[in-house]
Amino acid sequence: MLTLDPKAALVVVDLQALTVGNAVAVPLGQLRERVAELLAGFREAGGVIAFAISTGTPPGRSAAGAGGRVWPDALLELDEGLAVGSDEIQVSRAALSAFAGTDLDEQLRAEGVTQLVLAGLATTFGIESTARAAYDLGYNVTVVADAVSDPRPAAHEHSLANVFPALAEVASSAEVLDALRAT
Repeated sequence: MLTLDPKAALVVVDLQALTVGNAVAVPLGQLRERVAELLAGFREAGGVIAFAISTGTPPGRSAAGAGGRVWPDALLELDEGLAVGSDEIQVSRAALSAFAGTDLDEQLRAEGVTQLVLAGLATTFGIESTARAAYDLGYNVTVVADAVSDPRPAAHEHSLANVFPALAEVASSAEVLDALRAT
């Protein structure tokens, strides 16, 4: 049974116009539904919520080429139905991890957060990078298996089965919501 720390934060990663087409492993409709349920549960419980938005790539060289890329403003918009509340956190970065180049860690620590619940896109990019960084920073991490998605189903399953268990708990949205109600 999943247990949530008294101060757990829901972190929604890259669920924005740029990335919604990458929701293949968990179809976009299901992903939206699970994230909406998690947001409602955390809001009802008065929990901490953070949104991380990708604005581009870092300047390093990759198979896609050298130098950083900057996404057009239209691609930075949160997915339909999502909005950042006045007391919620939003960070923007040109990196894979939601922590890279942002003050997310400082904002979460100021709220007393000790655990992160991760949802969004993409399992093998923003979610995995954020989970690794959070673990390295000393947070307890939970990845919500039915509230993360990836353009490559096999890679998504590999991360859930082989990567996340080494640095996080893997749970369903129903398990997270049950644990949230019990906290």
